[in-house]
Amino acid sequence: MATWVRKVLDVSTHPRIKLNNIKDLPGAKKKAVRVGRGPGSGRGKTCGRGHKGQGQRNKMNVRVGFEGGQTPFYRCVPKHGFKNKFQVKYEPLNLGKLQQLVDSGRIDAAQPINMYALHQAGAVGRVEHGIKLLADGAEWFGAKLNIEVSKASRAAIDAIEQQGGTVTTAYYNRLGLRVLLKPEKFEEGPLPRRALPKRKTMAYYLDPDNRGYLLSPEGKERLKEAGMGGAYLGEDGRVHVPGRKVTLYSKPSPPQEEALKLKSQTSEAKRKNDRGTPV
Repeated sequence: MATWVRKVLDVSTHPRIKLNNIKDLPGAKKKAVRVGRGPGSGRGKTCGRGHKGQGQRNKMNVRVGFEGGQTPFYRCVPKHGFKNKFQVKYEPLNLGKLQQLVDSGRIDAAQPINMYALHQAGAVGRVEHGIKLLADGAEWFGAKLNIEVSKASRAAIDAIEQQGGTVTTAYYNRLGLRVLLKPEKFEEGPLPRRALPKRKTMAYYLDPDNRGYLLSPEGKERLKEAGMGGAYLGEDGRVHVPGRKVTLYSKPSPPQEEALKLKSQTSEAKRKNDRGTPV
């Protein structure tokens, strides 16, 4: 195996650099190999290309992975995995970085913090679908913040609430994010109405463990405007709207209070059943 050692250039032995003595370092330029200059050179006649075939023609430009016409390796092995075209990627924001921004004065902890304030402070780069709050750096986090983001991990929520702050997770579609982050582009004319999340995404924002915004008075009013007043997250993890069916063959969902009452009655009856009747 060939080895090479980089030569250290001793500047003290060279004259002072001037315009008339500037030149490349030794080894920067490689002398071209002269081909077709007789058999004694080792590169005569066929110039080292051999006899006939694709490699002997002019400009042998073949694409990467081409194996001369035979089935290439990447087509001999089976495919695996897939790319989820419905995947939504959120910009991550850790508590450690949030604490640094508060300490440096780029974020005012006394004011409510939304994604516009985070974007203006340089907490994240380009926000395409939203911001997710993560708990990396929670051990030295000590700021009391009232913050609104797209999503937040349970550990991040616990860390902020331990300091007396609050976390709200709110949904914004692409247009809603544009209105929030660049309000100067919507100064003329009415603002577009804020969109509600789809059914599958709505379950996240109706979950009290995620501190969803649809549980607030403003969120409930928005659900009422959309004809989904009283919507709640059922025990099956689905969104239930009173008077509507969840699936084609299910019964219309009752209001949340009735659903909780029915659940308690069912669990009480099951408890009595499990005890059994004394003999």
